[in-house]
Amino acid sequence: MTTLELEKSITFRNILLATDFSEASEHALQYAAAVTDLNHSQLFVLHAVPPEARGPVPLDPLPKSIDHDYSNARLNLDRAVFAEPLQHLRHEEILERGPVAEVVSNAIQENKIDLLVLGTHGRTGLKKLVMGSVAEELFRSAPCPVLTVGPSATRGTQIRKVLFATDFGPSSEHALPYAVDFANKAGGELLLLHLIPPVPVEYVGPFWYPGSDVIEREEASRRKFMEKLHDLVPSSSALDCKVEYRVECHFAPEGIIEVARRYEADLIVMGVRESGRNASRIAAHLPWAIAHDVVCYAACPVLTVRA
Repeated sequence: MTTLELEKSITFRNILLATDFSEASEHALQYAAAVTDLNHSQLFVLHAVPPEARGPVPLDPLPKSIDHDYSNARLNLDRAVFAEPLQHLRHEEILERGPVAEVVSNAIQENKIDLLVLGTHGRTGLKKLVMGSVAEELFRSAPCPVLTVGPSATRGTQIRKVLFATDFGPSSEHALPYAVDFANKAGGELLLLHLIPPVPVEYVGPFWYPGSDVIEREEASRRKFMEKLHDLVPSSSALDCKVEYRVECHFAPEGIIEVARRYEADLIVMGVRESGRNASRIAAHLPWAIAHDVVCYAACPVLTVRA
């Protein structure tokens, strides 16, 4: 992972909020409005009407004037954009019929979207295994960063304390400037975090005790990765935010969630990987996917950035 170029600045010119008019989407709307205001951006509010069921005989689509699903969606979308957070922001509505991921993908390309914002119900366990997660499919396939507001995100919309979780891979490298920019614009705080998995120890009976070799190896890992964290931001004097570094011995995603809780983070930033054409679809059905678990249980939104 290379050193951050401090002269780079992130600008979100066009922001897209995907909504299903649920409580989760209303919560995400608050954050979308806050980020739009902070960046003086254009906000697009999108809703995808589910595609019509296919019958045995192909029929032409219903005219919009008698399409009840479309008409109801139009009313709900009008109510959403007239909400208080959007009154003083530049915004535009998008209402299309089709699969959510497809409609969102087309809107991102057509409107040159820099940031996608969405809320998620945080499906976990068997329900997620069967039904998948539209949110996770989007943040693993979208060509732009995705700000996901999970069901446990209860903190306010002001973003001052940013937690950047890194594994030093290409995705983390691409995500770091976003973490710095959010903390810098607010003149807040930035915590760079790396987790090292606990060293496995053989069981040696009721009087188990980790040998000094285990402890030494763990401390050596901490020192090595702490140096790598400091190398990411070599001079914080050029920043308007306070920078801290932390190496914790913990498993992901529990470690990220726990550190974010103790740190009282307003935003978690992390890279996500995509390996292969169907990676986003497959990952959406894995209940143990790290990014999804962080989104589900973190007390703040999560910004995921794909390399």
